[in-house]
Amino acid sequence: MTNSSTTDIRVLICYSERLLRTALCSILAAEPGLRVVGDAGDGFEAVSKARGLRPDVALVDERLTGLDGIQVTERLRADSLAGPVRSVILTEQPETMFDAVRAGARGFLLRSSDQDELVGAIRAIARGEAFFAPQVASSFLRRFENGLPYRPPEAVKSLTEREHEVLVLVADGLNNTEIASRLYVSQATVKFHVSNLLCKLNLRDRLQMAVFAHKAGVV
Repeated sequence: MTNSSTTDIRVLICYSERLLRTALCSILAAEPGLRVVGDAGDGFEAVSKARGLRPDVALVDERLTGLDGIQVTERLRADSLAGPVRSVILTEQPETMFDAVRAGARGFLLRSSDQDELVGAIRAIARGEAFFAPQVASSFLRRFENGLPYRPPEAVKSLTEREHEVLVLVADGLNNTEIASRLYVSQATVKFHVSNLLCKLNLRDRLQMAVFAHKAGVV
């Protein structure tokens, strides 16, 4: 049994198949820095457990019964009793990625994903980043950009040189720590520029920033 600490990432596993749910619990419980705080076998139980356990990350099977994974993700995003839970969707259907993100999912994995990818996704999402299975990320970006509001060239022209640099690095998938190291500035400075970019471009999050940067030809 691994020792836990207050800094561990608290994970709730919501998976319909009992044997696989148990296997996932065992795999993640053995990872340093991760703590499985509970598991659920259907959608209603998932929402109830999230309210009581307040995990940092919920690993959600799209095929949950009662409420499916997309519905669970929507409820966890809107439910103040569950706290700020970030959801990772597990699926066999890459085409559902768009619906998952619209529902509030911060990560999207195929059931064929390996252990390293699963653990990496949970850690990235706990840091506030987004994570998408490489096998379907490019097709998702093509679909997602079609629903992104148009931003005229003036929006890019209004950016400062530093904001432009930060936008490019966000689009390249770097987190705030990595951007700070690359630009030789503090993380607080990076957060300031990211906040300014979201405001200037009228975007919701880093994912939309990355899509915008590609669509606008910034990268």
